[in-house]
Amino acid sequence: MVTLAESVTRRLREAVLGGAYMPGGRLNEMALAEAMQVSRTPVRAALGALFAEGLLDYEPNCGYVVRRLSLDEAVHIYTVRATLEGLAARLAAETGLADAARQRFRETLDEMERLVAGDSWGDAEQQRWGDLNIAFHGQIIAASGNGYLANSIQRTRTLPLLTESGVRTFLAERAVVWWDRAAYRRSQDDHLDLGEAILARQGGRAEAVMREHVERAGRLIGRKLANRSEAALALS
Repeated sequence: MVTLAESVTRRLREAVLGGAYMPGGRLNEMALAEAMQVSRTPVRAALGALFAEGLLDYEPNCGYVVRRLSLDEAVHIYTVRATLEGLAARLAAETGLADAARQRFRETLDEMERLVAGDSWGDAEQQRWGDLNIAFHGQIIAASGNGYLANSIQRTRTLPLLTESGVRTFLAERAVVWWDRAAYRRSQDDHLDLGEAILARQGGRAEAVMREHVERAGRLIGRKLANRSEAALALS
């Protein structure tokens, strides 16, 4: 049964990750309580939980603020994530998937491939592919059978700078999506290689493909953030 504190934490987490509060923006306990129509107690618990998750920072004389990420921090997060998800892929391959999990895994891969290979590629297709991408990575993490590893990976995925439907960053008042269709195709090719390695119980290969898959996303975000920083300096 979901407690009030858990419900408030989920709502606040979704708001932060959805861009309702910009990096560096202050989260006022009383204002949040009034907006959510709850007492300050569950809001206080939610702020503490999101601070522990790395979504928020605490600044003296200011309180909780949405965490700001530098270019170096963003790249470092992907380095750690690549190592952790690579381990998850290896464990999933070596352990093997049960019949039902194997079937879901194949169905997820097949639908992702139909979307990327299809004639239509608009917002609806991108959103669906992004949802399936979350499911695909989640299935691999679950198949690793290591709850501590799963929790560690989650810490690298729930940050204001990053979401799973491609690569996003909250800049000014909106989120900017950087992936084009060719990047989705390249990512899907990685997924097909991963699926093949995991289903064939090839742990070393699965780990190597996953690490490169995540590291490539890190290199992309590093280049894009660097380019945007240079453009901002040129315009200042």
